[in-house]
Amino acid sequence: MPGRPGCPQPTFHPVQQAGGRTILELWVPAEELDEFNVHIVDEIQVVHEFR
Repeated sequence: MPGRPGCPQPTFHPVQQAGGRTILELWVPAEELDEFNVHIVDEIQVVHEFR
């Protein structure tokens, strides 16, 4: 998954292919979301939107 240079990438949750070859998602179990969210330190930027 792309990130900013110098920012650590999440390595404890697997990247999963979802729906197509180019659709990659980070799957975080629901019971771990609170801990995962604590480590988000910047805004999440929407780069594409599909309806």
